[in-house]
Amino acid sequence: MNWLLLLNALYFLFGATMYVGTMWVLKFFLYPTWESLARDNVDMHFGIPTRAATKFFTIVVPIMFISGGILVWSEWGTVRVIPAIICLLGIIVLTWVGQGIIIPINVRIRGGDFADDAELRSLLKRWMMLNDIRFYVSTLTWAAMVWLLVDRGRLLESYA
Repeated sequence: MNWLLLLNALYFLFGATMYVGTMWVLKFFLYPTWESLARDNVDMHFGIPTRAATKFFTIVVPIMFISGGILVWSEWGTVRVIPAIICLLGIIVLTWVGQGIIIPINVRIRGGDFADDAELRSLLKRWMMLNDIRFYVSTLTWAAMVWLLVDRGRLLESYA
């Protein structure tokens, strides 16, 4: 049973790492280049990457909900339930912001549902602001998962 719990924790860490990595790349490398997006190049630099990310995370995230629930259940009664709860709440918030608020903006941008480049930039700024929420929440979720694994494996003690 312990190896299954380890695989579960490693799966959540994989998903959290992919999520936080995507958010950090967006914030530090892609946002600055998106100031110059226009109707004629938005699909290449926004549409293709967001479709690929949506496709990938549509597979990864639902399993993370189950995995997060297992983390909470398996750590119940220990202090590690705190980072486990943070992980589960983190993926819930990330999904709510992404699916509920950001995806409709993605659909508008990818569908060309904006009057001109000024409205496109306005949509992109709102999109970036909302993804800043996911940047911070995904970072917290990843850190909580690492905290859980470090504590469970007594890794700090192994370096003493």
